[in-house]
Amino acid sequence: MDTEQKTILNYGILSSISWNSNNWADHPSNEDLKTSKYDYVKDNAHMHESLNFGHDKFPAEDDGYYIGYTPMFNRPPDVNNSRNVQVVFFTSSDYKNSNRKTIIGFYGFPVFREWFTRNSKHELYKTYDSGNIKAFPEDIIYFQNPIVINNDIVSVQNFLPDGKKISQQGFNYLNSDNVYNLIKLALSLNPSNNKLKNFVEKFPLLEKLTKEEFDLQDFIGIIGDTTADTLKDIEKLEKKMKGQQPEIKQRISNYIERGAISNKVKKLNNYKCSVCEALGNPTNSFIKQNGDTYIETHHIEPVSTAKTGVLSITNLMTVCANHHRQLHYGNVDLTENTEKYFTFIIDNKKIQIEKINIS
Repeated sequence: MDTEQKTILNYGILSSISWNSNNWADHPSNEDLKTSKYDYVKDNAHMHESLNFGHDKFPAEDDGYYIGYTPMFNRPPDVNNSRNVQVVFFTSSDYKNSNRKTIIGFYGFPVFREWFTRNSKHELYKTYDSGNIKAFPEDIIYFQNPIVINNDIVSVQNFLPDGKKISQQGFNYLNSDNVYNLIKLALSLNPSNNKLKNFVEKFPLLEKLTKEEFDLQDFIGIIGDTTADTLKDIEKLEKKMKGQQPEIKQRISNYIERGAISNKVKKLNNYKCSVCEALGNPTNSFIKQNGDTYIETHHIEPVSTAKTGVLSITNLMTVCANHHRQLHYGNVDLTENTEKYFTFIIDNKKIQIEKINIS
């Protein structure tokens, strides 16, 4: 976003619904009902959100609105906290794909905080007769290519406010930067979605998206839907990375350093700073709320070199925030990179750091 634009709090909401194998435009399958994470769905064999994205197939109400539903709004969002909300995104967990969580679409300029009865005539409205959110059909956008999310991804891509994780039992408020980043990614993943493009053109905060030149589409083309949770995924990224522009390589570097592989590396190295330890000092950091020492990961060989192995675990080391910045900007030389260790000259002092053992 334009840095001069003020970030607006509680500009959007991320809310979950049950998985529907018929794209939320028809009855769920029996398997959908049995595997739902919501007890009310299993107990009643009924999924009230089944028509959430049937807006192009089923009639709207006389006032022009189409009615949807999310169990997260059974207890309506607070009036004051949600007065700025312009978009409600829906997430769902695909039980057919290892419960991968995705954002499947959104309601733009929604109305909520009360129950709405479907008065229009359709046979399915006898079964799905009401809801707790509504929007005009032209502002209801379904993603043919959904946005894959998890807590690592939302942190790296700024999809949630700082420090927040995806809510398991409620919903998340999003600020305007989060909304902007999500819709920007949705555009990249769904370049042929004309309804999404039309929505962006009339949405003041997002109107520059269609004109802005950005490298996100190339990045997504490389990353695909992987979360880089395994070394095999990392190897795939490395092969795709060769020949990419520096901006893309930096995005990939950040993706690895802050994602799931990073967390595994931190655990393998017992949340210690390798430089502090090599200097004979305790790790210069603080303890987080979960009891772990705050630590960061660093690529020794820059990802921009595109050398074989630059994305692997053996090219990562754990460092405190101070030494991480020093490695990037300080008086530091990497003099050796062997199979088992790295040797650095840091402020004219030679230190040797063993590579992380993944065996």
